[in-house]
Amino acid sequence: MKHFGKKVFGLLAIAGLSAVATFAQSNLAVGLWKSEEPDKTTLIRTYEENGKLMGKVEKLVKKGVEDTTATCTKCTGESKDKPIAGLPLIWDMKKDGAKWTNGKILEPDTGKVYACKIEPSPDGKKLNVRGSILFLGKTQVWARVE
Repeated sequence: MKHFGKKVFGLLAIAGLSAVATFAQSNLAVGLWKSEEPDKTTLIRTYEENGKLMGKVEKLVKKGVEDTTATCTKCTGESKDKPIAGLPLIWDMKKDGAKWTNGKILEPDTGKVYACKIEPSPDGKKLNVRGSILFLGKTQVWARVE
């Protein structure tokens, strides 16, 4: 009977580790990311909500200083003139294997909304983020901060 208990415990431990590994793999796109451009650095927090990947601007840094006054002047609708920090940037992304697709991404500089596809690197340290209209688009590589 003692050995049976040890075997059950061992199997549960292995199953638990497997579940943790599966959970971590299925959420490689979730976290805090840094997008670097020549004139600014944007920190974006991605998270899952109701099975969809979402993202908000956490911080905007220009010339090494946090910019808390920038607003989305070119945005329309609910985002119009809202502070960039806290602004919803990514929404409605659906899991498609290792990628997230069929969602939207906002470009605050122009106020334009694009179709979006996100693919995390296998090690979870980078995100390939592509915004596009039809066949025209742009891909950025975001680096994991945490």
